[in-house]
Amino acid sequence: MGVIVGLNGQPLASQPYEGATRAPRGEGWTAPSVGPNRALASAAKPLRNRTRAGYRNSLLMRSGLNKNTTNEVGKGFTLLSTCIDDTFRQASNGLWKIVANELDPWGDLNFGGLLHLAVLSRRMSGEVFIRRVHRRIDAGLEVPVQVELLEADMCPHDLNRRLSPTRRIIQGIEFDGKKKVAVWFYKAHPDDGIDVASLNQLERVPARDVIHHYKPSRPGQVRAEPETAAVLLKDRTYHEYDDAELVRKKDRSAFTGALYRESFGEDDWEFDPHTGKAKFADSTAHDTSETVRAGTMLRMLPGEKLQLFDGDDTGAGYKDFVRAQWLLMSAGQEIPYPLLTGDWEGLNDRLVRAMLNEYRRAIGFDQTNLSGFQVVQGIWRWVIEAAILVGKLDAPGFANDRWKYFALDIRPDAFKHLHPEQDINARNKAVSSHISNAEREAAEYGTDIENNMRINARLLKQWEDICAEEKVTTPSKLGGLFTPQDNPGAITDET
Repeated sequence: MGVIVGLNGQPLASQPYEGATRAPRGEGWTAPSVGPNRALASAAKPLRNRTRAGYRNSLLMRSGLNKNTTNEVGKGFTLLSTCIDDTFRQASNGLWKIVANELDPWGDLNFGGLLHLAVLSRRMSGEVFIRRVHRRIDAGLEVPVQVELLEADMCPHDLNRRLSPTRRIIQGIEFDGKKKVAVWFYKAHPDDGIDVASLNQLERVPARDVIHHYKPSRPGQVRAEPETAAVLLKDRTYHEYDDAELVRKKDRSAFTGALYRESFGEDDWEFDPHTGKAKFADSTAHDTSETVRAGTMLRMLPGEKLQLFDGDDTGAGYKDFVRAQWLLMSAGQEIPYPLLTGDWEGLNDRLVRAMLNEYRRAIGFDQTNLSGFQVVQGIWRWVIEAAILVGKLDAPGFANDRWKYFALDIRPDAFKHLHPEQDINARNKAVSSHISNAEREAAEYGTDIENNMRINARLLKQWEDICAEEKVTTPSKLGGLFTPQDNPGAITDET
């Protein structure tokens, strides 16, 4: 039996990986070898533009992007300083409550709104830039710093330049060796048509004044792709198919039936027997369609018979086909199918719990490592630095130990309970069994336990004062404010 050899005379080994098979099964499979930045060099802009077009026009894509963003941000994050200096910690927490409402230069959004817009931009465009804007001390702000969100288009993707043996610009971002040192921006959005002259003017902004909010998918990746990149073509194809099917049904529903005759003479083709007009005049020969009203009956020739149309039948398995497409699109956007579509058919509470737990784990990663680490911590550091610089906060030794004062506890908005009674009981048992603690459980809720205790203590005192004024001698029997253990009069499962 003959042996196939290569150009070097050595026998050709069979391919050990089926996925690397060439002809015949792998024939036509285009999989170019490209680096992480070259891959996006020409693809980034069309991917962004098509995702934005999908967000404007595709119901499923808009639903997926909005719900992923809402689940990541919720109502906003709670920020609590964890500095070991009690005085600094309390002062910075109080200051932040004011600054969080003054960060937007336009005054339209608070910190939660800015965070939501940043996360939506990251998911839709792949990335967003957040620029620190220094303000004058007399600008009327509690701390003279604000933040400006810049779309990915503001940083030119095609700007690549060698500046020196160690400095170079890669896709609009300047590096000194491996370190980011600056970002280059247009002075106006290149596709807004507001300031055409500024399109040729680029501004170099130091990296310390810019947060690049993005999720790299490959080591060494400088810019990023939208999270919908893998689902764009399928969403567009399905959108066109669904629209064509809807139009077909709409047009077909206007026709009720047709009148026809089984035999006719040659003259019957020339003129309409009711109007006497030529049926096929040269002036209308080019018309191939007509607009009809619902219930229209098509009139045929003399001696007509009536044939009613059957109801519209899309075909067997249409529902399953559509559901399969939606499942693939939900996988492409990394969102559970029921959340994307609103179709909860056939699910029970255990399946929903398992599905949402997995989804929330992925969202939790983004909260901690992307929106939390990149955006929240970055803005917090800017605020603390500016507050210390203008004397709003007293931070001895800040120059030598900055992270002592930057220490921060970031608490995302808590997910609502799937089963409130079971979930709260489980938390109570975790604390009583020393698996968890009250501080951690409060953090999971996205709240400040010290603030909660102070509010509860204040409400308790107010409750007792009101009861004394109303001459209620046994307020505990009214229940409602305390747990059953502390309140013998409260309603429990046993009662």
